[in-house]
Amino acid sequence: MPPRFVRQDLISPVKTPFPTPKNARLSRRGNFCAAAFAACLLNSTSFGGTPRLSQVIPGGGQRGAEIEVSFGGTNLEDAKSLLFDQPGFEVTIIEAQKANVRAKIKVGSDVRLGEHSFRVVTASGVSDVRLFFITPFPMVAEAPESKDKANEPQPVALGTTVYGKTPEDDQDKFVVEMKKGQRLTAEVVGVRLQTQSIYDPFISISKENGTELVAMDDSAFSRQDPVTSIIVPEDGKYIVTIRDSTNTGPGQCQYLLSIGSFARPLTAYPLGGPAGENLKVKLIGDAAGVIEQTVQLPPKATDHFEIYTQQEVPTPQPNVVRVSEFPNVLEIEPNNEITKSTPTNLEPPFALNGIIDEKGDVDCFKFIAKKGQPLDVAVFARRLRSPLDSVIDIYDAKGNRLAGNDDSGSADSYVRWTAPADGEFSIGIRDQLGRGGPTFTYRIEITPVQPRISAWLPEMTQNQNQDRRAIAVPKGNRYASLVRVKRWDIAGEIQAEPVGLPSGIAVNAPTIDKTVDTIPMVFEAAPDAAPAAQTFVVNSKLTEPPKDARVGSSVEHDVDIAENGNQRSYYTIREDKLTVAVTDEIPVKINLVQPKVPLLQSGSLNLKIVAERKNDFKGPINLALLYSPPGVGNAGVLQIKENENEATLTISATANAVPAKWKVCVVGNADFGKGPVWFSTQLAEVEIAPPFVAGQISRTFVDQGDSTTITVKLDQKIPFEGKAKLQLLGLPPSTTADEQEITKDDKEAKFNVKAEKAAPAGQHKQLFCQFSLIKDGDQMNSAFANGGILRVDKGSVAKVEEPKK
Repeated sequence: MPPRFVRQDLISPVKTPFPTPKNARLSRRGNFCAAAFAACLLNSTSFGGTPRLSQVIPGGGQRGAEIEVSFGGTNLEDAKSLLFDQPGFEVTIIEAQKANVRAKIKVGSDVRLGEHSFRVVTASGVSDVRLFFITPFPMVAEAPESKDKANEPQPVALGTTVYGKTPEDDQDKFVVEMKKGQRLTAEVVGVRLQTQSIYDPFISISKENGTELVAMDDSAFSRQDPVTSIIVPEDGKYIVTIRDSTNTGPGQCQYLLSIGSFARPLTAYPLGGPAGENLKVKLIGDAAGVIEQTVQLPPKATDHFEIYTQQEVPTPQPNVVRVSEFPNVLEIEPNNEITKSTPTNLEPPFALNGIIDEKGDVDCFKFIAKKGQPLDVAVFARRLRSPLDSVIDIYDAKGNRLAGNDDSGSADSYVRWTAPADGEFSIGIRDQLGRGGPTFTYRIEITPVQPRISAWLPEMTQNQNQDRRAIAVPKGNRYASLVRVKRWDIAGEIQAEPVGLPSGIAVNAPTIDKTVDTIPMVFEAAPDAAPAAQTFVVNSKLTEPPKDARVGSSVEHDVDIAENGNQRSYYTIREDKLTVAVTDEIPVKINLVQPKVPLLQSGSLNLKIVAERKNDFKGPINLALLYSPPGVGNAGVLQIKENENEATLTISATANAVPAKWKVCVVGNADFGKGPVWFSTQLAEVEIAPPFVAGQISRTFVDQGDSTTITVKLDQKIPFEGKAKLQLLGLPPSTTADEQEITKDDKEAKFNVKAEKAAPAGQHKQLFCQFSLIKDGDQMNSAFANGGILRVDKGSVAKVEEPKK
């Protein structure tokens, strides 16, 4: 299995252990209710609720040109538009069939090169995120092979991006004319164009006579996708070959292969700099040597600033660096011992930059820290496309090791450390396997702990990371989604506010209690809302913010591009915005009747859902509770049957459910002829309250075929009006007890228990009482006195009757 590729360059600054995007994703699963209902609701068609986009051919286009693209998947027949991650893409034609969409896309001349994300927006939903790559070169399709010219290389010009496929053991070869001393670069995008079947491309460059000059499988620069560059040794023809590394390529095995004389540096040094400054960088790893240039950094901090080599021929993909709001420190060699540490008089925050430039190299820095101040010490190397697998160690002035780290969810090290005293300390960094080289760049950021809140839409379906992770609101209707937050070094109640929604969409979002991290959020489109598709952010803030600290807010929405079944994804991106669309009107709307009574601890409550049908729609409607408050469970999926308009969903609370008021909603799913479409009720309030009555069942016995009285000692907790019903439940088979009525003044209840001769003998320890009270037409239930014991004894042997005379 090829190594996993994760786009770590998009990770936001993290203030506690630095997970890779996928680790972050694995810790961000929806709560049990959401995962369970999504897994079973419409089991055979649950993936149809969102249009599925599985392939894009070709997976890119030339900047400033128009290209025809084919999109494959399911439920795409009502495709209306494409939503890209930035302006500059104009869709001139879009034609849809059931499983395919054909579109013509004009790419603006100022669209940035490299990776872009997009979705297909249909009349009934929003598709998965897929990637589209912009190249500076003309696009050329691989030529069909003919039987009489099998394996003959296809001539291409320098400065060309070829697109094609190499499934199974197929090989594609391309030939270029070169002059001695000229640079020849081949750069592949492969795994990032796949979805489930993972393609591991391999490239080589050889002379016309077959002499191989270089071969490349994976690279630190583009991880799973190879890139290579050489200076050709003589005039002549050179052949670039691409294939699957195992010669057994699964699935489409689609690629984009850029061939040219463009520079291909593999890393930058330093790997970041202060916001707003001109940064002098060395672009390292190109076949022609180090390239030096000065880059104007943006005015605000960013995790992913792209640097393109400023030469006559542009690079198709950028190098990436970080931009921070604090100064740089560059290593001064020799600094491979603590006693020779590169010094800095700066107090945190600052960034230490260097290169582990040979095998066994160790770089050391000296810095100042204050006693008791917690610091985040984080390495940025692999996520910025350096091959370094870092190890860090922190020492005191005497050389005693105080802390350190190898990996923290990725190849990049992280440690939270607090200085034991004011003074000077040293930090050392090395490669875990003792490797080194000119491209082993790194950046160590040492920063005081800063509180922040991140938000995202959690996964809804196991092994389908992108299912229902965009907001698609039918006109005049509602759509509900879970929203999850993570509090980084902060606690308290949070208000999460969507910002940048289309006109005509309103949102209802409860506060996020300090004890939970997830809420249901309901989006509602007005009846006259215009069709729209755009992105928005969620601003998260504490309802009682601290006076002495600024709490940051961000969207960190991780989505798997190249999925891998129930294993880790090969390629994951992080979106900093969420997607919303207004879709076509649907012929049903559902409402949740506000319950008039609370849900009692150790009790149950019936939620009534009412459907409003239009346009003669009579089909079934599948329903499920989107969010279960802490300590609340439900029966799972239910259905409003064909031609019916109501259903009841029962929820229950544990004895430990915290008394509080929670917002809940029910989501619905129905097929109106284009695959299942999702919608929801409004938010309704469910109050969890303590039970009215507790008690204890007095232990007793009964003979088979006889009766007895079981006394329940009542502990009246909360006064109630009128009469309540008590049932004695958990009795053994063939044993019955009459229902009793009690008032708030009763101290005990007595049940007459009858045991038939068939009642099983022995101790039965499952007895309990159920309390039922009707108020305002709604019923409240709670269970108490669990574990009551009734012993059933064998009846006496019947007397033998004397024969009649």
